[in-house]
Amino acid sequence: LMEYRMEQALIAFVTTLDLAFKRFQERSQDDLGAAGLTVAQLRYVEAIHALGHPTPSEVAERLGLSKASVTAGVNKLVAGGYAAKTPSSVDRRAVHLGLTDAGRRLIRAREQALADYGAFARAALTAQEAEQLERLLAKLVRRFGAA
Repeated sequence: LMEYRMEQALIAFVTTLDLAFKRFQERSQDDLGAAGLTVAQLRYVEAIHALGHPTPSEVAERLGLSKASVTAGVNKLVAGGYAAKTPSSVDRRAVHLGLTDAGRRLIRAREQALADYGAFARAALTAQEAEQLERLLAKLVRRFGAA
């Protein structure tokens, strides 16, 4: 019975997060003109932001994807005006990726959405519950990361 309740709670939580992400995508499309970006392309934008000025290979490694699929996705980001390619000053065959103003606006909107979700969760919980949730989420993230 307890396992069933845990599964139901996790399903409800994941479903809620999924809906929140879809709302963020819709707002991004409306507010930022990000129509047509896939979840994968949003992950590429996030990876480029996190890595600074990575090569496509570095983005692929971070996301656990093939360089070919990342290159195709990045080309669409470049065509859409969210990312730019710069030739490497070290290796003429290599390129580095960076975000354009539109890509940086998308990152800022995502960060604001995450801050809003965090504030919403903190408002719904006591300080002790919020601390406990943070610890439990960190534990689950570590566990899923090791799996």
